[in-house]
Amino acid sequence: MKSGKKVASILIALLIFGVLITGCTQSGEENDYISEGEDTKCEITGYHQYQGNNSSYFLSKGDKIAVISPSELPSREQVDATMRGLKEWGFVPVEGNYVCPETRTLDEQIEDLEWALSDPEIKAIFCVRGGYASSELMDRFSLDLIKNADKPIIGYSDITVYHSAWTAAGLPSIHASMSAAFMDLPEDCAEAEFHMIKGEIPSYRCETSTPCVDGEATGVLIGGNLSTFVSVLNTGYDCTRMDEPYVLFLEDVDDNIREIHRYLTILKHMGVLDRASAIIFGEWTMLPANDEANFGAVRGGEFESIADMIYREFLAGTDVPVAFGFPAGHGEVNYPLLMGETVHISISGGSYTIEWD
Repeated sequence: MKSGKKVASILIALLIFGVLITGCTQSGEENDYISEGEDTKCEITGYHQYQGNNSSYFLSKGDKIAVISPSELPSREQVDATMRGLKEWGFVPVEGNYVCPETRTLDEQIEDLEWALSDPEIKAIFCVRGGYASSELMDRFSLDLIKNADKPIIGYSDITVYHSAWTAAGLPSIHASMSAAFMDLPEDCAEAEFHMIKGEIPSYRCETSTPCVDGEATGVLIGGNLSTFVSVLNTGYDCTRMDEPYVLFLEDVDDNIREIHRYLTILKHMGVLDRASAIIFGEWTMLPANDEANFGAVRGGEFESIADMIYREFLAGTDVPVAFGFPAGHGEVNYPLLMGETVHISISGGSYTIEWD
């Protein structure tokens, strides 16, 4: 921080914030799950047509989209909702051969992804769900196949691995809802995702009750799900190795504060946090409320919230702009993010804006 007084005032605010969130539950059962950051108010202030180096990259109505699941097996309901929803958006969804059989092999998953990348009629790849297995697939792929395909992939969570690979290959990708876009996603989020697939990029203005670190920064947007993102480090598709400045986005689900602390410590030790021009933290969802590891003793002492832990353990002595609570990831609200492209963030008080150049 810029001064001890600023740190003190932020920590006091975080203590109050921590008291507020510890009483919030995620279900009808008392003290079942809690979430942090979901109170952020987000407004789309406008759209602009993408004008970057990949201007022919985005889709028009009538384009074919591969519907695959290069992660865990989805349900038939999720696949059907995705196929139906993409048709309603005016696209032509084409289902892969191995999207949701009862069982499948890694080779069959790879076959679907290779088809989606190699078929010249396919203009984009839409993932039905996340879960686990993306790292196993990417360990078998070369970045040249992704680069030569020159088409976006859409998804989040375990799809974070692919976002890193696309960025490492020099291509943008879309961090956005998967089957939920056509099942229970708020209308404005689904509309923003539809616009982004067509290359109409939203600008965001957010207000959060969590204290942020003021400042402005520009860089290539990277990141995604925190626990998944650490698995890309030191791989052939590690996007943090880029020479350009980057803005880091991180969110997570179903982890306690100890686990989040561990993942952030890995990023700290690898220099990923220090090299960031700015950091945007999303929501921390489905934290087990009764887990003693949540707000108990973790290396730095007792923390009132995850934001409190991040300030005390990872932000001391840095002037990097930091925003909290952007609604993207595993919460009920999931706004799309254009990964692998230059983004500008401006933070002042509890407000911040996110805009792509």
